[in-house]
Amino acid sequence: MGFLKNIIKNSVDEGISKGIRDAVSSAAEKIIAPAAESYANKVADSFDEAAQAVDSASAESRPEQKSAVSSLEDSLNRLSKSAEKYAATLEKAAASQEDLIKMWNERIPDFPVWCFGGTDFWFDDNSNDIGTYYVFNAENTTQDGLDLYIALLKQNGFVRKYASADEFLYKDLGGEYLLFGCTDAFGTAPVMSVSMGRTKDRSEIEC
Repeated sequence: MGFLKNIIKNSVDEGISKGIRDAVSSAAEKIIAPAAESYANKVADSFDEAAQAVDSASAESRPEQKSAVSSLEDSLNRLSKSAEKYAATLEKAAASQEDLIKMWNERIPDFPVWCFGGTDFWFDDNSNDIGTYYVFNAENTTQDGLDLYIALLKQNGFVRKYASADEFLYKDLGGEYLLFGCTDAFGTAPVMSVSMGRTKDRSEIEC
C-alpha cells in the first residue's frame, strides 16, 4: 500500500496543485498561489491519512480491508470535489483581479494596485480642470484590508497630510502630487470607497 500512498500524494502535489495554479492568471498568481499551495498540501495530508488507514487494514481481516478501501474512495471523491470547488473560486477571484488591474492601469497607474480582497470593484470619475480624481469602490472588503493598503502606500513614498492621522496621504512627484483619502471609507458598507487623484495644485497637500 506504500505504492498507493505515493501515487495519492503525487496526484495532489503535481495534479491538484498544478490545476489550481493553472486556474490562476500570472497577474494574480503572487496573491492567490500561496493559498492554493497551502490548500493542496492540506489535501495531500488528508490523502496520506486515508492511505495509512488502508495500510493498517491490509494487515487485518478482509471485511475490514474492504471497509477501509471504501472509506478511502469516499475520501478521494469528497476531497476531489472540494478541490474542484476551491479551484473554481480561485479562478473567479483571479478573473476579478485581472479586471481590476486593467481598470486600475487605465485610471490610476501611479498607485499600487489594490490586492486586499473584495468581490466587486469600480471607479467613479470626479476629474476636473485641477486634476484627475477617482473614487475607488470595493465591495465586501474590510478595515484590515484598508489598513494594509495604507501601509503599502507608505512603503511607496506616501506621507501623511496631517501628522496624527492616515485620513489623507500624498506623494510629491516634483511639481505634481498623488492624493489618497479615506474619510468615512465604510460609510456605505459593505462597500469601501476611497479617493485617489493626481494634481499640480499644491494647496491640496497644505494643511
